[in-house]
Amino acid sequence: MGGDTLEIVTTRAIALFCIQLLAIQNLGAWGLRGHTLANLAAVEAIPQDGPVFLKAHKAYIGHLGPIPDTWRSVSEPFLRISEDSNHSWYTEGFDFIPELPRSRTEFILRVYDEYLRTVKSDPDRAKLLNIRYTGLEAYSIMEGYERMKAGMRLYRRVDSSNLYAVISPLYKDSAQVKQMLANDVAFYMGWVGHYAADAAMPLHDSIHHDGWSGDNPKGYTRDPKIHDRFESTYVELIGATEADLLKYVSKTPRYLDDPWQATLKHSLDSRNFVEDVYRLDLRHAFENKDDQEARELVLKRMAAGAEFLRDLAYTAWIDSAKPVPPVKPIDRPENPDNPKYNPATGSAPAPAKQ
Repeated sequence: MGGDTLEIVTTRAIALFCIQLLAIQNLGAWGLRGHTLANLAAVEAIPQDGPVFLKAHKAYIGHLGPIPDTWRSVSEPFLRISEDSNHSWYTEGFDFIPELPRSRTEFILRVYDEYLRTVKSDPDRAKLLNIRYTGLEAYSIMEGYERMKAGMRLYRRVDSSNLYAVISPLYKDSAQVKQMLANDVAFYMGWVGHYAADAAMPLHDSIHHDGWSGDNPKGYTRDPKIHDRFESTYVELIGATEADLLKYVSKTPRYLDDPWQATLKHSLDSRNFVEDVYRLDLRHAFENKDDQEARELVLKRMAAGAEFLRDLAYTAWIDSAKPVPPVKPIDRPENPDNPKYNPATGSAPAPAKQ
């Protein structure tokens, strides 16, 4: 195949991918541009004492930003049912849980218990007492963070041992195995970057996700398209760039002492901007590319997602250098004798500090 022909085929393939992705943006995301930029900015902001090897994979990590939304098409119903709840965290919808469990499964059961308690007395409320209308986004972020940490731990160990022969016995070249492990970490970062960016979008953290819900004294729109107007249409209208985001990304990374609590705070901080989105929409700000307040809000929110992803990767890198602590049999999560073992889930939740 000649160079010109290959270029034409590649261009068509990229165009087809973009068309397919744009066709499902109504599912709720920053869109192709926003998710790509958030991931790119996160990699660019990695400091010298962080996982700098990922900078060589920057384009790939950026490309992965929008990909989890392609897992939500009606054409793949099994995948969509599983994936949908990973993109939201409608915090007011589970305020009956005073302390959120450090376990996806325990959270699901807590929500179901509330459904059973409510279904007869308040059937309308019960319709929304399920993980599709509470979301599981915080767990998706934590699981993605831990994938990065586990991948980075293997990446580190290739240089210090013959571990590569155990990991991939078909490959005798440690440099080749290290490159494959770097690819793995890049994939994990790109994947979790989607959820970190979603959590920075205020409407992903509130029951007011697709139009104002409930009492509405300020006359905010109930039009579900507000979601797309803010996070996708306006991002395209202003032609947001990576440089625009980086102006708002701190150059100093944060080491997250407790990534779970940091994840919860990331979402709650974002929820504080919900009314700003509705207030700006009320005066049609998202139709004006020169509206400075609207522009600043959307750029700062995307930058918050990028910064949080960078901090997750930085924390994973530092923690991946620490030895895996020994675990006593009694403390194993699947041990029924573990004092925190929950027979309904078959495990104990994650410890408060790992």
